[in-house]
Amino acid sequence: MRSPFRSVQHVYFDDLDALNILHNVRFLLFTERARGELFDALGFHWEDDLAANPDKFHVVAAHAIKYLVPVRGLGDLVVLLTPTHLGRSSFVLSARLESFHGSTLHAECTTRLVRLDPETNKPCPWSDRFRDALTPMLAGQA
Repeated sequence: MRSPFRSVQHVYFDDLDALNILHNVRFLLFTERARGELFDALGFHWEDDLAANPDKFHVVAAHAIKYLVPVRGLGDLVVLLTPTHLGRSSFVLSARLESFHGSTLHAECTTRLVRLDPETNKPCPWSDRFRDALTPMLAGQA
């Protein structure tokens, strides 16, 4: 799979604040949904047990977001995901939230995930299968 991964997210009435602007926390929700779609597309299914998908035992360690242009009203947004770093136990994913046709960049976000050992809750290495799936998508890779 090539970068960026593209996900379309729909803005519903309950995503909006009293000013008819997309509520700030919804940006993170949309990136989280897109990340789930990415993992699913790569064959890492949430419903699989830990033996089949040990990499699903991870946590969000950090989010950073820049809000650039408000999203006003209902419609579709595009979330573009690009892995930017794959460390031993951490993984950084960059997200761009754009208007459906790409004419407006609404926000930029990075998320750092850390894989945990399910018994100790301490950081542990991503599986070779996960690395093999994500490495071709890393920013700067061919």
